[in-house]
Amino acid sequence: MNIVKYAALALALCLTACSPTTLKSTFNATDAAFINRKGTGTITGQAFLRRNDGMVVYAAGSEVYLVPKTPYSDERFASIYKGSKISYFGSTFKNDSAEYYNYTRKLIADGEGRFVFTDLAAGSYYLTTSVTWMVQYAQQGGWLMERVTVSNGQTSNVIMSGQ
Repeated sequence: MNIVKYAALALALCLTACSPTTLKSTFNATDAAFINRKGTGTITGQAFLRRNDGMVVYAAGSEVYLVPKTPYSDERFASIYKGSKISYFGSTFKNDSAEYYNYTRKLIADGEGRFVFTDLAAGSYYLTTSVTWMVQYAQQGGWLMERVTVSNGQTSNVIMSGQ
């Protein structure tokens, strides 16, 4: 009998976690426009996770996204990461803005999970990427996020490890 209760609770939690979120804020292109301006700031970084056995897995070949920090992206990232720097489940949004994706940059991390964004305008950004590996037939790992502020003429170095 207890196993049925626990199974029902687990199912309810899964369905709650999987249900689409309705965002309260709306995307404002003016808030995010600085990502498309040429600047002199740079972000260098490396993304990886440490497995339970101590082995390090890099974000080798993973897409790294740069997103301008705006009220809209703040709400999205708060929903996805819930105060953490790592997310295992992700989120979907009922009222997601298609235009939002036009105000991001993307590149591919190298074999050691390293990446460089150049010619950035001063401002605050979110970085996000995934680090995953397989254990038998089950995917492990998750999505990493860091907030970074860029100044003109400066290089910000970021380590993305979920810490």
